[in-house]
Amino acid sequence: MSIRVTGPAALVGRSEQLADLRRAFESARSGLPGTVLIGGEAGIGKSRLVEEFTAEATTSGARSVVGQSMPLDGEGPAFAPIVGIVRGLHHEFGTDQLFQLAGPGGEALGSLLPELGVAPVDAAEGRGRLYEVVTSLLERVAAERPLVVVVEDLQWADSATRDLLRFMVRGLRDARLLLLATYRTDELRRGHPLRPLLAELDRLRQVHRIEVPRLGLDDVLIQVRGLLGREPEREHVERIHRRSEGNPFFVEELTYVDDDCGCSELPESLRDLLLVRVEPLSEDTQRLLRLMAAAGNRVDHAVLAAVSSKQTSELEASLREAVSGGVVVVDGDGYAFRHALLREALHEDMLPGEHARMHARYAEALENQPDLMLNTPTAAEIAHHWHSAHDVERAFRWSLTAADEVVRSYAHATAQQMLERALELWDRVAEPEAISGGDRIDLLSRAANEAHEAGDFERTLSLLKEALRLVDESAEPARAGWLIARRADAQSRASRPGAIEGLTRALELIPADGEAATWRAEALDRLAILLMLDWRFDEALKTVDEAESMARKAGLDHYVASAGITRGTIWVHTGAPEKAIAEIKRCHAPVRAEPSLLLRYYVNLSDAYNLVGRYRDAVDVATEGYAKAKKLGRKRTVGSIMTGNAVEPMLALGDWSRAEGLIARGLEQGAPHKHERHVRTLKAWLALWRGDVAAAATMLDELKSMGTRRVVLPQDRHLVARLAVDVAMAQDDPDQAWNEVVAAIGPTGEEARAAGYDLPLMATAAQALGARHRRAAGPGGVPDDRLEADVALVRRLTAQMSLAWPGTVWPDLVDAELADYTGADPVAAWSAMLDVLGAAEGPVHLVPYSGYRLGKALLDAGDRDQAGEVLRCAADKADEQGALLYTRWIDELVRRAHLPIPSKVTTAETELPGLTAREYEVLKLVAEGRSNREIGDALFISAKTASVHVSNILAKLGVAGRGEAAAVAYRTGLLDRAAS
Repeated sequence: MSIRVTGPAALVGRSEQLADLRRAFESARSGLPGTVLIGGEAGIGKSRLVEEFTAEATTSGARSVVGQSMPLDGEGPAFAPIVGIVRGLHHEFGTDQLFQLAGPGGEALGSLLPELGVAPVDAAEGRGRLYEVVTSLLERVAAERPLVVVVEDLQWADSATRDLLRFMVRGLRDARLLLLATYRTDELRRGHPLRPLLAELDRLRQVHRIEVPRLGLDDVLIQVRGLLGREPEREHVERIHRRSEGNPFFVEELTYVDDDCGCSELPESLRDLLLVRVEPLSEDTQRLLRLMAAAGNRVDHAVLAAVSSKQTSELEASLREAVSGGVVVVDGDGYAFRHALLREALHEDMLPGEHARMHARYAEALENQPDLMLNTPTAAEIAHHWHSAHDVERAFRWSLTAADEVVRSYAHATAQQMLERALELWDRVAEPEAISGGDRIDLLSRAANEAHEAGDFERTLSLLKEALRLVDESAEPARAGWLIARRADAQSRASRPGAIEGLTRALELIPADGEAATWRAEALDRLAILLMLDWRFDEALKTVDEAESMARKAGLDHYVASAGITRGTIWVHTGAPEKAIAEIKRCHAPVRAEPSLLLRYYVNLSDAYNLVGRYRDAVDVATEGYAKAKKLGRKRTVGSIMTGNAVEPMLALGDWSRAEGLIARGLEQGAPHKHERHVRTLKAWLALWRGDVAAAATMLDELKSMGTRRVVLPQDRHLVARLAVDVAMAQDDPDQAWNEVVAAIGPTGEEARAAGYDLPLMATAAQALGARHRRAAGPGGVPDDRLEADVALVRRLTAQMSLAWPGTVWPDLVDAELADYTGADPVAAWSAMLDVLGAAEGPVHLVPYSGYRLGKALLDAGDRDQAGEVLRCAADKADEQGALLYTRWIDELVRRAHLPIPSKVTTAETELPGLTAREYEVLKLVAEGRSNREIGDALFISAKTASVHVSNILAKLGVAGRGEAAAVAYRTGLLDRAAS
């Protein structure tokens, strides 16, 4: 009997994994995109599982596309599986519709598919735009009908593909899309570049992992029975199971060996087993198969014909024999090995000389006949083949050419790899300078630049360190200075210390005239920005003036505009907010043609408005900036930074539902580290104000642990300090609250240098000091020896900063918090505070808090009637905002004072204390029978976020479904209260 591969055999032993994929698909079909990572050893049946599932999904109306990684050690074409996916969509939709689906920036797809006939955008913005466009393309395709995207053999994917995949998984939102990625677990040795990505993706809620196990004896019996078409002998099956260890591919090959090939005994090694199918074939066919193996898992017919020395009839005869023998299959206009393991066994079976000759034949064919693969960049493959052929000169030359080629598709990490290959070959090449057009330092610098563009700042630092070791600072000071400046820039972006010192040293070496003027202007611009971010404002102003002068001298208009934005931002912090805003706005017209500067303009201007209390303007500018980022194809990159800048003023204005939706979006999209910390800080504040003190404390601990691993900017450190004070006060721990203040500003306030951040911090500090005073002055209180000095420090700093920042609510809040200590009338102070808040745009959460404090002051003064009225209004405000923290404080005060005011803390909130304020809102809508999408629309959050809330509610209530949760809502009166 012969076993011939005419189609896929029945899938055996994978019912559990198929069920997992079906559940993931149902979730995706409802609009919650998901990712499933499918792992298993080679031959375990990952691709077969995916084939079965995608066939089922397409039968139910879904669309599927597949991209295959190439086993060329990352040296094949950049983005190979992504190219396959986009090319598949291009074949289906055509060029015009593909661009329409891609949306803004769609021309970036030209970097992946040359046949589209468009020139890609410039590299400075290209990588981020490409990632955005590919993700948007998949979302829009999925809008028509559910889409299953498959990336095969992720363990072979190049760095650029892994980076894009990371972006896609985080960025996909509200799309009927399921992303499946297969990978070999047995290849993930320590240090494999896929391991960190898998670990990162595992932490995301939308990502699931499936491990495909080996088959048991019963499943092997079913598989063998299907292969043979008859009932096998039990001894036969046990022998196959024992030798195959339950690997389905090995089961198939052993069944062939044991039953069909006439072998007297089973092969001893895996390689011998895999070659059993090859050995009966003619020598010509075996030689052709080894030649095909040098190309990878698949080879085009045209390429094979050019590489092979066979006549057409001889080639076709050998190919027919290979297909008939179950070694290769026809794949479009080429041929693929039936399994990658077969190809690997054949490749390893080559003799050293044969291996070099076959790779050389591919290199020569692709080099001499570029039309063989018209729409596929080939330089990286040619470089790979020459390197495998041990032709150092040509491997060096083509590695450099490949780097140029892949940069055009924004595969900077792949370009870096090509350049580092050239660096390895440098000493073995006769005239490397003549070929590369520069010396070794130039090549190191170029590789460092690609690492920087790829976001690998640690590798950038390593390459620049080697370049600086080789440069002669005394002979080439400008060049050395420029390398030091680039190293400093990488240090700052990696949040490592020493960047300011490095730039200062660089400027000592780079002259102010000649060809180095551009280098000096750029170094000055970066130094001014870093000094500003480090709150060294006097130095920053001096540097920014020099940077602008240098930029004008060198004719660099974009650096002139950058200097204006930096100067305006410095003025915001140093007491000239209106002048600062005017300076930043002056730069709008000059930066319109520079996308990165334009987006920086929106970030800095919205932040300035927020700091001075113009919250509506801050939201408008951040929203406009997000729209610009979206138009430029950067909504998931720079747009995620705008998210934090919109959320903070939204919280101040009381638009908490909308802010929560943006927080979820920002965290899903994976903003840069410091901006992610900002969004997480705001999320913790929202949880705190909504009454979930424990969750806020947990998030605060996470923020502090994140800050220990990197250099943290002062603005970030002081913002987290404010949060820490608020959490400590919610936990009734004023001592810890004051410790947080001192840790941020220093014992004498020397670190309090930015009024926009430190005036609000002084208000929270005064709250802690007021609590310490009341504790010391109360019954059984112990004198607080440090209180007088601490109060004096806060009042001094507040007075100093208020001179520069008039018109904000914070000085009045400091006065009100310290009224008990200073002997002022607390009733008058808190009444004045409410008047100030009434005239300001926010922050609105201070209104119920100030009402609570005024009510308490009135009670202390014996005015129960007025206290009752004030506390009733404060409770209404807190309830309206969903500020459960203050609702509880007011309710407790009312109960202790025995005031006749109905409690705003509902039965549900007392019987179900584990739910957050947001979860109460979601539970009410669940009880009304709303779907996840309807809940999301009502609360301005995504359907995915609504689904997460529902899952958390079900778990906390200990119920099995939405109906039981609704019953709890009715029983506790939550729904009745909502209706009223």
